Amino acid sequence: MGVYDMELVRNEGKTDEQVGALTGILNFAINPRFTSLTSSVSTVSYDRRSGVASGTLVAEDPNTHEVKPLTGADVNLYPTAIEPSRLTTDGEGRFTGPFGFYGSEPKTVLTARLGGDWGVSKEVALQVRKQTAKLTVKAPGAVANGRYETFLPVRGTLTRVAEDGTEQPVSGTQVSVTKDGCVVVTDTSECGNGYDNTRPDGSFDVDYQVLGDAKMSVQVSSPWFETVVPYRFSVNATHMSAFSGLKGSVDKFQKVTFTGKLVVTEGTVPAGTSANVQFQYSADKGKTWQYAGKFDTTYGETFTHATRWPAGESTLWRLVHGAQRSVGPTESQPVSLGRRLTRIASDDVTPEGVRRGTSITAKGLLTQKIGTAWKPQAGQTVRIYFKPATPGGAWKQMGTATTLANGTFSRKFTAQQDGTWQMRYVDAPATHYASNGREDYVDVL
Repeated sequence: MGVYDMELVRNEGKTDEQVGALTGILNFAINPRFTSLTSSVSTVSYDRRSGVASGTLVAEDPNTHEVKPLTGADVNLYPTAIEPSRLTTDGEGRFTGPFGFYGSEPKTVLTARLGGDWGVSKEVALQVRKQTAKLTVKAPGAVANGRYETFLPVRGTLTRVAEDGTEQPVSGTQVSVTKDGCVVVTDTSECGNGYDNTRPDGSFDVDYQVLGDAKMSVQVSSPWFETVVPYRFSVNATHMSAFSGLKGSVDKFQKVTFTGKLVVTEGTVPAGTSANVQFQYSADKGKTWQYAGKFDTTYGETFTHATRWPAGESTLWRLVHGAQRSVGPTESQPVSLGRRLTRIASDDVTPEGVRRGTSITAKGLLTQKIGTAWKPQAGQTVRIYFKPATPGGAWKQMGTATTLANGTFSRKFTAQQDGTWQMRYVDAPATHYASNGREDYVDVL
């Protein structure tokens, strides 16, 4: 038995015999399995964490399917607070050996494993006689003040009532500092930012980093003890930032502008200290936010800044100050700055190639976007511009036209010289954006 390379042979023993490339590996070996695993104790406690494990290991021949005891095999027991952890099966495939828990395991499960093969193992869960534990927190008090990004010491002890009725320290058990209501998955700042394992004298020491106002819990979760009453405290973060008197606006050319102040609450910073602020917008009603430029400002001084990103329609905008120089972050309340889009369509100046002094007509259609449809916009003024095809020629307004009920407009002019025409809707109300038509070159003969 062993591991074999496989090759494909065609016309074996003949003159045209062919041997193909390696097509795979065949692992032809006995199939071991545990048939039993028992413990000398069915219940453990923090005071009585050890016992003796026994079990049997057999193997099946893949060719004959005969099952025999697996002798001389290495078996590892987990947990292994008591040595030895490595046992060897006897002539009947049996093994026996001590095991012991540390008292800090998240599960009280006894496991037997064949050597280094996790695929061949067996488990048995043991019951726990839980003890009463008490969490004592010496610092901080019920309300803790701390500057943003500094650390607050969380100190205390964890004790238990032993089986003899005495109070004893608990060693090696995790104590977590988390935000109230948050489920700890890993040690991250999302739920808090700290934990410590108790020392032999039951003490623990966690440095909690202040990242904003919060309600925190110091808590213990262990299968070895009855539910431990958590200790709760509130964090009052100083030197946080906030926007004061903030106003946002968008003009008819889709330029977004914010005016206001970035201030530091419950604290001060040196005069002239600068900060970075981002523009952000959301096109999905605030579910996600996109970067739209940034600017620098001074804490406590009024700013007025615009972004180069066009506003678009019905878009939410906000300002965001990220944490910097030990001043906490902040986000402004979102404001809706979108207007209704407009569009000049079917715009044209006809006829093309006219003689000087003859009449030409500038015309088009002004529409507005309502929902997903483009509809006519009546009663609006459209300005008509012309730029002569001469060196240094500049745009000049030639006249205006008013859109009809169907959104169309037209205006006649006398052709004087070659040049480019364009219709512009720049007199949009506060509810609409401006828009420009295409540039149309007319050749005058």
